Amino acid sequence: MGAYELKFFKSYKSVLKRNYLLVYLIYFSFFLFNGPLEQIIPILFEQKGIGEEVYGIFLSLNNVIHIVLPGVVAYMAHRFDSFKIGIIAMLISLIGGCSVAFIDQNYFLVLFFLLLLISGRTIFNFSLGNSINYTFARENRGKYFALRDVFLFGSISIGLFLGGLYTAKYSVNSFYMVFSIGFIVPLFIIAYLSREIKLKKAEVEVDKDTENSNEEKSKIKIIKDIYKDKKVWAFTLIQIGTAFYATSMNFLPLLGTSLGISVSSIMGMFGAITIVNSLLALILGHFSDMSGRKWLYVIDLAFDIIPAIVFAFTQNITLFFIGVVLTMVKDSLAPISFAYFYDCFSEEKGVIVMGALSSIGNLLSFLAPILIGILWSISTKYVFLIGAMGNGLAALVAVFMLPDVK
Repeated sequence: MGAYELKFFKSYKSVLKRNYLLVYLIYFSFFLFNGPLEQIIPILFEQKGIGEEVYGIFLSLNNVIHIVLPGVVAYMAHRFDSFKIGIIAMLISLIGGCSVAFIDQNYFLVLFFLLLLISGRTIFNFSLGNSINYTFARENRGKYFALRDVFLFGSISIGLFLGGLYTAKYSVNSFYMVFSIGFIVPLFIIAYLSREIKLKKAEVEVDKDTENSNEEKSKIKIIKDIYKDKKVWAFTLIQIGTAFYATSMNFLPLLGTSLGISVSSIMGMFGAITIVNSLLALILGHFSDMSGRKWLYVIDLAFDIIPAIVFAFTQNITLFFIGVVLTMVKDSLAPISFAYFYDCFSEEKGVIVMGALSSIGNLLSFLAPILIGILWSISTKYVFLIGAMGNGLAALVAVFMLPDVK
């Protein structure tokens, strides 16, 4: 092993300390159970004899709820203990998943508890999931997000494999019961990590009373400051600019099948590239912690222009696969882009801004498919060209409005 390779592996020691490992375990244990439960919701509807029209209502309700929920949760996490909200998220997931296992005839209750299950993930992501990212040093964030995503996506893959083995022998209802009970594991890890962090904070506290007396005023001031922050408006414009192309990715399998590619081939390709992404992200995360992240973030935004143009003019399988490879490999920059966002804001602002941006993104994702559906019926070319323009404008906003933080 050469000197450079040794240096690369040593750099990851900084994100393999005890508290980091506990966070990775939270993500691993939560998405090990949550991923498969959400993935097979359509199969659950089929097993319960619930028609496609009810499933459509479920998807619409979920979209509407998630326009509001991220912003509300982020604000609550700003006001209250994010660890407690994280524990509540685990309990909500547990109750939602276990309850739906016992209900067959009452469609209203099936919808309610499934929405509860999905909301548990959102509540976790925009409370503890966001705030805990600020507990680690800025110079390690690129590596942290890259390694965290390995645990996250790896756990989903393992969960899907185990879920497939389980449902081959037992019912889907019992699968929901067994896997939902698994949420107890991340619940206890969150409680344990919360206790450790609070003990460390207690050791360095000097004047708790003075801190508490100013806390409410400080939180109100932070909310006001957010509206005046140029970076907030820059990220909002970027969210709007990238929404069209991001939503058009949901239509990509339709383009593939129109070219004669089987669904199994498309999904197999996505799965293989996801593994490559995880490995590539580890390398890029190492470099971003050494040299800064803004320009990698700009590349992340601008690079999508290339596959968008490829998809706009593709008329054969070769071009389609080239576009998919470019899109998926580019996604290895996602952990760096995530880290760059956290570099731009303090914890007090960042948690709220992330929730608000997600709500805006969900609103756009709710509206964009209508326009995309209309354009798709006319020509797929327009869909991807508009997406390319949106990402180009988003990249320009990032260049001129966002800081070069290190």
